[in-house]
Amino acid sequence: LFDLAAKCALANGDIISMKLLSQQVMRKAQSFEDTLNVMYCATCAFTYSSKLPESLEKVLDILSRLGIELRGRDLSVEVCVQETKDLLSTYTYDELLNMRRMTDSTMILA
Repeated sequence: LFDLAAKCALANGDIISMKLLSQQVMRKAQSFEDTLNVMYCATCAFTYSSKLPESLEKVLDILSRLGIELRGRDLSVEVCVQETKDLLSTYTYDELLNMRRMTDSTMILA
């Protein structure tokens, strides 16, 4: 319930309320997965506030907790975006559409 309230606060531009509600979720969470929605809100808040380095740091922290380590690479956001484009360009549109659907709910949230 608090994570939905945090999303609403973010949508209304009320960053202070979003932070307070997110802190409630972080304190009461029983698992890492319980915190992913509010961590997403925090990442969005950083991005909307033009705090891209903080947003990127939050994303890297979440991925690291999920076992996906990208910190060892000293790359800019632009380089990462280009690498992603290059990787996706090796697939046809039909191949992308017919790929197996992701079912791991934690990874979907990340």
